[in-house]
Amino acid sequence: MPPTAAFTINFRDFYVLAPEIVLALWGLVVLLYDVGWLRKLPNASRQQKLGWITLLGVFGALIAAIHALMVRFNLYGMQELFNPAWMDFDRPEPVIFWGTLAGDLFTETINLFLILMLLVAIRLSMAWSFTDSWGEYFALILWSTVGMMLLAAAEELLTLFLTLETMTICLYLCTSFEKNKRRSAEGGLKYFVYGSVSSALFLFGLSLLYGLTGTTELYAIKMVFTPETGDSHIGLAGNVSGMTALLLMLVGFGFKVAAVPFHQWAPDAYEGAPAPVTAWIATGSKVASFVALMKVLLLGLAPWSNHMRDVATPGWVGVVAALAAASMTFGNLAALAQRNLKRMLAYSSIAHAGYMLVGVAAAGYSSRHSESAGSVLYYLIIYGFTNLGAFAVAAWLARDKDSDDISDLNGLGFQYPGLAVCILLLMLSLIGMPPLAGFFGKLYMFMEALNEKNPEGRLTMLWLVGLGLLNSVVSAFYYVRVLKAMFLRPAEGTVVAPAGPAIALPIVVGTVVALGFGIYPAPLVDLMKSAAVPMLDVSGELIGSSLERAMWNRARRAPTGPPTDVKLELPASVAPQAGSTAPQAESTPPPLLPGTGKGQGAASKKGGGMGKGAGKGAGALKKKGQGKGQDASKDAPPSDQPKTDSPTKDAEKTEAPKKNESGSDDLKKAAPKADAAKP
Repeated sequence: MPPTAAFTINFRDFYVLAPEIVLALWGLVVLLYDVGWLRKLPNASRQQKLGWITLLGVFGALIAAIHALMVRFNLYGMQELFNPAWMDFDRPEPVIFWGTLAGDLFTETINLFLILMLLVAIRLSMAWSFTDSWGEYFALILWSTVGMMLLAAAEELLTLFLTLETMTICLYLCTSFEKNKRRSAEGGLKYFVYGSVSSALFLFGLSLLYGLTGTTELYAIKMVFTPETGDSHIGLAGNVSGMTALLLMLVGFGFKVAAVPFHQWAPDAYEGAPAPVTAWIATGSKVASFVALMKVLLLGLAPWSNHMRDVATPGWVGVVAALAAASMTFGNLAALAQRNLKRMLAYSSIAHAGYMLVGVAAAGYSSRHSESAGSVLYYLIIYGFTNLGAFAVAAWLARDKDSDDISDLNGLGFQYPGLAVCILLLMLSLIGMPPLAGFFGKLYMFMEALNEKNPEGRLTMLWLVGLGLLNSVVSAFYYVRVLKAMFLRPAEGTVVAPAGPAIALPIVVGTVVALGFGIYPAPLVDLMKSAAVPMLDVSGELIGSSLERAMWNRARRAPTGPPTDVKLELPASVAPQAGSTAPQAESTPPPLLPGTGKGQGAASKKGGGMGKGAGKGAGALKKKGQGKGQDASKDAPPSDQPKTDSPTKDAEKTEAPKKNESGSDDLKKAAPKADAAKP
């Protein structure tokens, strides 16, 4: 954590978090309104009233998110007209709440898209009645969104873990809300059990990473692992503790994104949960989890990606590539055998996680980090909106036929041709057919994987992209099964009723996104690539503290002990320009984190500067060298320096620095002799 004295809470912190604050407080409003005024109303009436009240709060958060972007880009002169945070957008990106959260362009962009997805999911929840606890349901959906938004903004590991668990715990509860169905309770229990184990392993991995670095800040972790000379990609060859920490963290992230072999919960949880909850788990949760995964791997653990940009060497790029290959292949092959629409979409989401992991591996391997990460973000947004439309079809079947079988879609194309065409476009986009946005999303990710000119490891990325293309062909077989049921088979049994606005909205919105950003993808692609730049770089106000602490921790781990003078060099991307007021680095080392040394208390008294040593650090050596160094110098070995008229001063200048460099052992040997020489 950054020193408390280096950061202060001001109005800007709350202004940047305005969407999250609105949603968190509105969850309490919905809950209290349900308990106080609507408890005696019929269930259907309570559902509709609470749904519209919830949408009112979502619109408020949407206005706050849009306003933040308008101020940032100075649309309609918003910076001059209304800028309550008094932010200077020519300066580096802000961090808030002592550097634990980011308030940059990336955070604001992800907040906007998450709120838009939430609006669609809330409207879908009003399609039919599947529970009696509507106040609790809408509040949990809102609070899970707060967790997702804070997760995307997390700048350090503890905040990342807490927000990740806030999101997941709310989704555990929402999965079991269909109390009259046994499979809902079963799916929620499996989701909870698998999630609890993965969270414990994930936290263990974070603790190992903290033990290796002495910090929880992502950028400071990167600086500790970055060598002073040579290639910044060092890999994990021979680093057993580092590989253990990486694998444990990938267990946690693999569960959140439903990647093989951590996917076992997904089919049962997707099938058992109400369709709107399933849609929210498959879209909002996956978007936030992938953002957190990319932040940790591409920023904090960037030096561990590979060795000398070779994918085949030990590092997380090779592990992620293996997870991507397994997820793509298993997800598509397992989906071929499904007859239940929600289970088919569950295995499809596993396959799509594999496609996105290809983009993450490419971003870690390629020198075009922001472009590769931007392509993954583009695919995430497209996947989120199209999948919301696909799960709206499952909600349609659940409302009218109380079933999720694909055969229940028979004849839908003749009964409702307009929505059937929209569903057709959604399925083709999920396959990756041009000119839809799903095709361009895969194209951009795969092209970034092949764009790197470095020959080492390019063959590995080539076969990974080839496997992705082959799996896209396989996915066409089970997606086409849905189209076959709608257009080539006659209706059987009861006919589904008209969809209504609640179900039609996700289908139409998903279609517009898939078709619009397929025909003209440039605006969204450019926005995602621009947003990826601050995601992969340190926020400006955090850089001084992070760099100081990172350099100090790295020096403390050196065999010669921590030096008394640490020179810091700011990266060129955030180095202060002429006439700027960028934050300056402290001239003294920062305090060590709890448990890293004995010098923290003394350092904290000096206003948050760096501590003067870990245990018996450089500061203590310097003090002893000044007090007793003159007498001890008589017994010291002769110096190679030329003699001067003042031997005592000469000894202070030559012998004391040598003792500081060699550690405290030589000083201890000389100290008794110096004491004996005193009268």
